[in-house]
Amino acid sequence: MPAANATEPPAPTLYEFQANDSRNILKGPHTQIADCAQCSDGKQVGGLFEGSSIQFNDVEVTEAGKYIVTAYYVSGDPRSFYVKVNDKDSEKIDFPEVVKDDWDSVGSFDFEIELNGGNNVLLFSDGDWYSPNLDRIVIKKAPDSVNVGQNPAFQWGDSANIGELATTLKVGNITVSQHSSGFTVDSGTYQLLYNTTTGLSSYAWDGKVIAKGVYSSFKLNEELVYSNEYDSHTLLTDQVEQIQDGHGKGIKLIVRNEKQGQPSLEQIYYVYEKTNYFIKAEEVTGSSELSTNEMAPVVLETAGGVDLGQYSDNRVLIVPFDNDAWARYDSKSMNTHLNTNSNISSEVTAIFDNASRNGLIIGSVTHDTWKTGIHWSGADNRLDQLKVFGGFTSKKVTYDSLPHGAIKGRLLKSPQIFVGFYSDYRDGMEAYGRANAVVAPPLSFGPNVPQGVPVGWNSWGAYAEHLSYDNLMAASNFFHDHLQNKSFNNDGAVYMNMDSFWDNLSDEQLEDAVVKIRKNGQIPGTYHTPFVYWGKNMIAEVEGTEGKYTYGDIILKDGEGKLVPYGNGIALDPTHPGTKMKMDYDIARFKARGYQFIKLDFLTHASMEGDFYDKNITTGIQAYNEGMSYLLNQLGDTMFVSASIAPIFPSQYAHSRRISCDIDGSISSTEYQLNSQTYGWWQNGTIYHYTDPDYMTLTKGETFEGAQTRVNASVISGTVYLNSDDVQSAEAQKLMKKLLTNPRVNELAIKGKAFRNVEGNTGTAASDTFVLEDQGAYYLAVFNYSKESAEKIIDLGRAGIPANASILDLWTNKPVQSQNGKLTLTLSGRQSVLYKLASN
Repeated sequence: MPAANATEPPAPTLYEFQANDSRNILKGPHTQIADCAQCSDGKQVGGLFEGSSIQFNDVEVTEAGKYIVTAYYVSGDPRSFYVKVNDKDSEKIDFPEVVKDDWDSVGSFDFEIELNGGNNVLLFSDGDWYSPNLDRIVIKKAPDSVNVGQNPAFQWGDSANIGELATTLKVGNITVSQHSSGFTVDSGTYQLLYNTTTGLSSYAWDGKVIAKGVYSSFKLNEELVYSNEYDSHTLLTDQVEQIQDGHGKGIKLIVRNEKQGQPSLEQIYYVYEKTNYFIKAEEVTGSSELSTNEMAPVVLETAGGVDLGQYSDNRVLIVPFDNDAWARYDSKSMNTHLNTNSNISSEVTAIFDNASRNGLIIGSVTHDTWKTGIHWSGADNRLDQLKVFGGFTSKKVTYDSLPHGAIKGRLLKSPQIFVGFYSDYRDGMEAYGRANAVVAPPLSFGPNVPQGVPVGWNSWGAYAEHLSYDNLMAASNFFHDHLQNKSFNNDGAVYMNMDSFWDNLSDEQLEDAVVKIRKNGQIPGTYHTPFVYWGKNMIAEVEGTEGKYTYGDIILKDGEGKLVPYGNGIALDPTHPGTKMKMDYDIARFKARGYQFIKLDFLTHASMEGDFYDKNITTGIQAYNEGMSYLLNQLGDTMFVSASIAPIFPSQYAHSRRISCDIDGSISSTEYQLNSQTYGWWQNGTIYHYTDPDYMTLTKGETFEGAQTRVNASVISGTVYLNSDDVQSAEAQKLMKKLLTNPRVNELAIKGKAFRNVEGNTGTAASDTFVLEDQGAYYLAVFNYSKESAEKIIDLGRAGIPANASILDLWTNKPVQSQNGKLTLTLSGRQSVLYKLASN
């Protein structure tokens, strides 16, 4: 209790602004002021979707600085606002649901902004998606920062001084040099420096220091333990080991950190010749059992800790954990130091300058135990904080309501972390993908599964829950009669895939459909959600268990035996024998019917943290691996496996993975899909054979140009090349005959190669220009996501294309002219172009 004469600090001034204030500017086709019984003045602003916004015009505060905004809002599901302060970049703020499916209750959410002294303008926009209804905002000055400044334990300072050279060890092309106060490792491409007095290290490429002040940490008994605070840091010279693996030829080094009363911490480096990257991990060893749910092999907290040496347009890439809920990638300004817990990237990040494209790539290459996160904070075009850690969970990103599970034992192992610097970050991301494929190669093809890009049809966009035997047969017949013999096939292979609601058909109809599909020269496919229960009856018997288990037995539970919540469906425990018996039952039926394609959906449910039936499994990723490996064993090698809603990693369980969430064919959904293509293209041909842009529903393209753009977006994305139109529609038939039978376009699609972005500074939006170089030829795609006409000027040199290249329009087969290395295009609303270029 405070002393009687103690004085409390004055309460901060509160500035309150109603969303429906007449001084605000409300925009958008649906934006409206509506009644709200629980709102502060009985009103709310709603209808914030499809380009809507609220602009607060008179946000006046007495002094400049950091402020906390408390937004009072109504939302029955998770939604976001893009908040722009004055002329600064918009910040995506994710709001949780107040109460699921409740659009009456008012909740609150806090986030940070920086304001000028005096008048400010705050813009809350929907990002062309769906935002909460807004009651009001309340703003207060943030508490003063603690005035201790830089923690000297983490400050780089003079750590580059490691004293006089003592000994040198040469292993192949790698040199290890010991000094009086540390050591260096030189691969010929990059140099590692470790100060054994401060316990801090630096990473340089070609002599240029990119990262400094690096240490490791782990959590023990809920407290963080830091490697640099150990008493001793010793390079184990007698354990320097030559290695040769899929990454290349190199050495393994161990630095042992020791301190009385603490477990031993070993920092492990895998250093390779002739690569731009090394791999770092940490292992913690104790005399008795240890437990942790966080291990961070790469951490720094020092001013300018990551410095690219380029300051034009520095970015940090935020990668989503999976592709559910229309998650977007975000190429964020490096100068971001607010709301940093909302900017954690999953598994990997690129820290790069968009102008020069120089970039540092950091990410996990092992995905057997941990969900890995990358937390960061930056200013002045440098990062001051970076933490790459196993143990990341988030309600918004990983959908976990529980903390990351803990691992136990006398030996605890972190994820292995890839660290590489590249003159072009795009090369680095592809190298990262290949490094992951070394550890866990993409799923191999069975002898009876066509290895090329899947071409064909999927039922969801056309019929959704109304799928029937008749419309399935109509699709099969239409493709047979009008498309598959006019270049819409891959070496003769055409798939006819039933999506969800295939069980609308009787067993007899399903069997007959397979026979007729094969008679039409096509390959039948199906759909499955192995880790979700869509019902609510917990005493219902689980199919295939012969009454042994109910759904209440096999759902995923927490440590108290309660259901682990998920926004869509109920997660099943992947380790439970009842879940596995159900998989046996389902897969046996699919195989008996002769399906050769299976779309696996809602796989993220299997990665949720929980209290698992198998007590040897304690983390969500361990459970995911258990469930998916069991499923793949049941499938054998009989089907093309297409992962739909799924984490990016682990990646070895599918031939393809959807690169984004569902796409309905509209220009806004195509732009959304191409955001994932812009920053996720590197998954194609590395960790997955193909990336899936979702199906093409041409009738939902709104115009002919929009429909053609949907095809172009699919062609450049990897690809799984599936249409999903209602073939009984005359409009659909016309579009399909026109847009799915161009041999030049289809030939490009079945290459199965993803185009790269040209620019990487688009925030949460898609790049509008993409390029592919393949066997001496270049391909260029340019998009107009607007519904109005737009002029695009393409610098061929910036795109990596020779300035004098000849240009052919793949749709019209007509030449296109550039001038002085520039290509000027006027695109109508929703229009895109697809060109082939050859060097003259």
